[in-house]
Amino acid sequence: MKLASQFAEWTRGETLVGRMLANLKTGRLPEVLAASVDGPRAEAVAVLTAHWEGWEQGTTVPLEVAEGLRDAGLEAFLADPTEG
Repeated sequence: MKLASQFAEWTRGETLVGRMLANLKTGRLPEVLAASVDGPRAEAVAVLTAHWEGWEQGTTVPLEVAEGLRDAGLEAFLADPTEG
C-alpha cells in the first residue's frame, strides 16, 4: 500500500516529517481510518485517529504526531487494516 511506503520513508529518515504527513493526508489516510473505525481493529484505529486529529487541528506538532502514529502501530495497521 502506498501509504505504508510513505510512512516507512520517514521512519528510515528519507523524508521530512511534514512532507510525510502531507503525503498521508493526500493519500487519504483520514478516510482509511474512518472506514476502519468500526472494524476489528477499532481500538487501534481510535488511538491512531487521536494522533492524526492532533495534526489536523493544529494542536500537536508534526514530530509528536509522527512519533505517536509510529508508536501506536501505524505501519502494522497499514500493512493489513482488516486484521483483528
